[in-house]
Amino acid sequence: MRSLVPVSIGVACLLAGSPAAPHHSFAAEFDINRPIELTGTVTTVEWTNPHAWIFMDVEGDDGNVQNWAIELLGVNTLIRRGWTPDTLKAGHVIDVEGYGARDGSNTGNASMVVLADTNELLWESTTN
Repeated sequence: MRSLVPVSIGVACLLAGSPAAPHHSFAAEFDINRPIELTGTVTTVEWTNPHAWIFMDVEGDDGNVQNWAIELLGVNTLIRRGWTPDTLKAGHVIDVEGYGARDGSNTGNASMVVLADTNELLWESTTN
């Protein structure tokens, strides 16, 4: 009976723990030698941890529209910098500067986000 209590506590602790989302380093996913400059229309903003994401439609030189996923920092950091869930919404046209994904996909990490119609700086990051 005495050995049942520690085992029960151990099992309870294992069941109570929630899996943590894996976190990646900037250099593991993004390439500083692949700078990107994009202008496009926001389709979705995801307020998630460990990073918030902007999804945007960008028209290429060939006229085809491609959807890009742009990573920001976490929601808590955005809130501390004055963002709210209403700061950026679907339909906003934005300019993004940052770095593209190492795998060549339409994914980037933003170093600057600007509202295109007002030139309002929404995001500028010196660290990733």
